[in-house]
Amino acid sequence: MHLATRLALPAFALAGAMLATSSAEAKPNITRRGGQFGLTLGGSICMPGQAKCKRADDGSDVTPDGKTRPSFGLGAELGYRIKPWIYAGAQYNVGFFDTQYEVSGAGNFKRAYQNSVYGVIKPILPVWRFDFGLGMGPGFSRQAFLISGGDKQYSQGFSWMFSPSIDIFVSRRIFLGVKADILLNGHNKVCHEVGNTTSCVKHDDRQDLAPVHQMIFGLHIGGTFL
Repeated sequence: MHLATRLALPAFALAGAMLATSSAEAKPNITRRGGQFGLTLGGSICMPGQAKCKRADDGSDVTPDGKTRPSFGLGAELGYRIKPWIYAGAQYNVGFFDTQYEVSGAGNFKRAYQNSVYGVIKPILPVWRFDFGLGMGPGFSRQAFLISGGDKQYSQGFSWMFSPSIDIFVSRRIFLGVKADILLNGHNKVCHEVGNTTSCVKHDDRQDLAPVHQMIFGLHIGGTFL
């Protein structure tokens, strides 16, 4: 065999091995197709909407003085990864608020929370093991503010969600990341439940703590299956 050929063969073999290694790194062995689930565990923040998240005492008897502070929140999603770059599914969220208000002539607010469900479409930019996603979709939400005496203030109706996320596949099918669900509520009525009597009226900014918007954020864990 010619000397040049003998010298070239090891070089070609080395280059082939390096190319194979590079390709393996560029296209890791992960599965971005099939069913997909996800869980978000973290916090919940009030965002001002038709109602405010912070009130200052104006000297009247109808404006609660205090704040709707952050608390715990979580979300669960289930759907199908149609292509590596698109996901469709459904999502449920529950987010709590830490309510610190003084109510004239009534007990203090003891807790507040929001339940919501959405249909979601999420375009995804897959880069190596990373997924950069932006989910969005319509849904329904209901939020309630409970007073220690048993009375309740709540609003419910149409809601829209934006959901940016960054995930990295840590195995073939499992990913970890961070996610934020921004829940924008279109509630135009507030209901006051006092004893056995419930009355619903259009929003009155002086006394209503609902409706507000909400953001649920935190650790995102999930994976593909099937």
